[in-house]
Amino acid sequence: MADFINNIPQVPRINPNAHLILSEAGEVCSWVGGEAFVLEGIQPSIIRKLLALIDGVRPLEKIYAELADSGDRNYLNEIVLALSKLDIIEEVVTEAAPQNHRWELPIVSKQLGQKAIALLGNHQLLNTLAKTFAAAGFDNRRAFYLKNFASCQTPEFRALHQERILVNGTSKYLSSLAPTVYQDSLDSVSISGLSQLFKEFDFVVCALEGIPFQALLDVNKSALASGTPCLFVTASQETALIGPTVIRGATACFGCRIITLEGLPPIFEDIWPQLSTPIVAKADSQILSSVAQACLEEAISLLGPTLTPVRATSVLKITEEGDRTIKRLLPSGECHECVPQLDEPLGVIERSAIAAAAEEIGRIWPNSPKAAIPPAPDAYQTVGILGGGTAGYLTALAFRAFRPDIKVTLLESSAIPVIGVGEATTPELVKFLHSPRFLGLDIVDFYERVRPTWKLGIKFQWGLPDDYEFTFPFQRGRLLESLLYDSTLNNQSLGAMLMSADRAPIFDRGDGTPLSLLHQIRWAYHLDNRRFVRYLQEEAIAAGIEHIDVQISDAQISADGETITHLITEDGRQLTYDLYIDCSGFRSLLLQKLGSKFVSYQDTLSTDRAIAATVPHNGTVKPYTLAETMNNGWCWNIPFEDADHRGYVFSSAFCSDDEALEEMRAKNPGMGDPWLVKFRSGRHEDFWKGNVVAIGNSYAFVEPLESTAIHTIVLELELLLTNFPASKRDEGVKSVLNRKMSDRWDALRWFLGIHYKFNHRLSTPFWQAANRDTDISGAIERLALFTERAPLSYRNSLFYPLHPPDFFSDDHSYDTLLAGQQVPARFMEPVEDPATWQRQMAILKGLASTAMPQHEALSCLREKRPDLLYDFTKRRDSWLHTWLPA
Repeated sequence: MADFINNIPQVPRINPNAHLILSEAGEVCSWVGGEAFVLEGIQPSIIRKLLALIDGVRPLEKIYAELADSGDRNYLNEIVLALSKLDIIEEVVTEAAPQNHRWELPIVSKQLGQKAIALLGNHQLLNTLAKTFAAAGFDNRRAFYLKNFASCQTPEFRALHQERILVNGTSKYLSSLAPTVYQDSLDSVSISGLSQLFKEFDFVVCALEGIPFQALLDVNKSALASGTPCLFVTASQETALIGPTVIRGATACFGCRIITLEGLPPIFEDIWPQLSTPIVAKADSQILSSVAQACLEEAISLLGPTLTPVRATSVLKITEEGDRTIKRLLPSGECHECVPQLDEPLGVIERSAIAAAAEEIGRIWPNSPKAAIPPAPDAYQTVGILGGGTAGYLTALAFRAFRPDIKVTLLESSAIPVIGVGEATTPELVKFLHSPRFLGLDIVDFYERVRPTWKLGIKFQWGLPDDYEFTFPFQRGRLLESLLYDSTLNNQSLGAMLMSADRAPIFDRGDGTPLSLLHQIRWAYHLDNRRFVRYLQEEAIAAGIEHIDVQISDAQISADGETITHLITEDGRQLTYDLYIDCSGFRSLLLQKLGSKFVSYQDTLSTDRAIAATVPHNGTVKPYTLAETMNNGWCWNIPFEDADHRGYVFSSAFCSDDEALEEMRAKNPGMGDPWLVKFRSGRHEDFWKGNVVAIGNSYAFVEPLESTAIHTIVLELELLLTNFPASKRDEGVKSVLNRKMSDRWDALRWFLGIHYKFNHRLSTPFWQAANRDTDISGAIERLALFTERAPLSYRNSLFYPLHPPDFFSDDHSYDTLLAGQQVPARFMEPVEDPATWQRQMAILKGLASTAMPQHEALSCLREKRPDLLYDFTKRRDSWLHTWLPA
């Protein structure tokens, strides 16, 4: 006996954060600090009597004396020892004098300080918050001391409480304290009464301690009914949880937090509203100041100029040591409290909260580290770029950005015209142009001189007959849930929804100011090729790149046929460089000279011609490239502010140029003068041969179904210049670059092939042949796996170790095209349940409903808010600085 009596508190009190309940099976269960235990062999009647006597005043011997008729002393000791080991009871300790934990308080402006703030509480948290908000300058605040909640006084609640709850440590602890006197003391609180009260305020902080969770659910319902943002705070001596900030129709609620984050043991799930919230027992707890600081930060963010709630989609966890952890929180399908009410008019704060929720729904993948290679004595010193155009000027600017130590000369002839078609791109170009990791070109200047429009993805009129279509957005999302629950791929992400609504990622806050999500929703450019090339040329000249207007008539090769010794101009001059970049387009002058063979993709991609023209539109600048199935191929639509650029890509084996033109005119009344472009799909065997590197069409080309021309130029330059050899003698890196680049182009071949293999929209001779004969042998494994376990992107990839080589070779892109064309598959289990999915979709649709049309958004950014463009390039969470967000 003496051995363990010393371990028992001699003057015990009940831990303020302990719970004991009686299960339906008659077991006594404890829950303290997130850990649950079953106490076997304890009679509930005995423990009720024992706990009723533990008040923090009576010594243990006196408690035993009063229970002399209720049981054996040894048995009582065993119970007390077990309760002490489980931290249900603890030794009474003398409370230390309160300490003043200081941090540098922000002082709010007079205008912000007049915002009406309600602070709800009943203990230490309320005291600390009231003092903190007063010190910060929030003069229009009121602190409400809440005593009882009507829902916790009903006969049903009290009966269940009496039957099942043996102890809620907080209730006994708080009853022993003298309540702080507040002018606003509410004796009995109802949901309707609180809702009316909340309507008088701009912001509410609920920091109730030691009361049933049911009371916090009442506050939750009141906030949702009133529409006033309400921040929830709970805290024990060791841990505080701050959030969510509940905003009607936009965020998760307190009930979602309990379901998602609290981790209730199953035995407590049917009774958790009866259990009490935590309590901060010590007035000098460091956690009090940390909580106050976090609440003040949220108030300033939500009520300040940005009107952006930080805790709209997350909960902040703070430990006693000051450690902070952000826990992601979205509406739970199991919660029935926060049903979005987005059919009501949306205020400014609701729109900001919805934007924050939409931002959380996306995923961001990190960048890989980069390290520099030291130079060698025989490093490349001069580079000659043969050819201008997009490939030549991007190459020149890339060398200047990556290797300013190398002298670059660009050789082109002004007699060779620029092909002036509209150019659709991918997000890789945006990153390459504007990211400080690459060219870092001024984005506002670019919009003024080039006047691009935004492309959020591709809309395919493809796959099935009649008016069926599907979107391929750059912003990834939950494509399986969209397919299963909405019977479409077009709701998989906010970007996809904006495509369907013909809207841009700039939103109307409701107060005359725009909200930009350019940093979150991946997008690309639609470019007028002539304006773009002129811009690149001007930037290259401004960067000091030597430019020679000259016609190259020939190139001299070495005796062994392995290298170029010099270029020969039309007037007989000889130009010599260490390295030659072939940007001569389809001529591929230098690679051809060195005998690099051409590998045809004809068996997979049979189209070989395109007719292009401008077509008037109805004033709607669509935020996507359209791919429309035609009798002998397909037709693109690239939208600009003044007109659409249309192009018919077809196979000359199935129709003549005149027949194609006739079909295109019938589809596009009012089209301008057309021009014809001939091409072949395939690549050369060598990306780098001898002292020649080929960039753009001189190395490879595939028909423009996925807008990959500039995309692949950017990838080629990024791969070349981030792995540029230190010495002319380095051959290993050339071999690897050749293999990687050929693999990338072959992967693109197979990806494009599945577009033709499974498009059953039309049954013309061309499409019958495409369905029957298209070679997709390089995609067979992925196709087979898709049919067995779609979507591929819902599990770790079997095709690449971490990141795919590029956007068009990853699993999600295959998923979109195969599912979009409804290739039969056995689906995996969805990640989101239907209720959670519908709530997240309500958030996204609510935001999409406030988006601007593209012409309006572009005008706003160019003429009124160019700072939003700079914000896109500078903010750390912008996709511009990541490899590939999903």
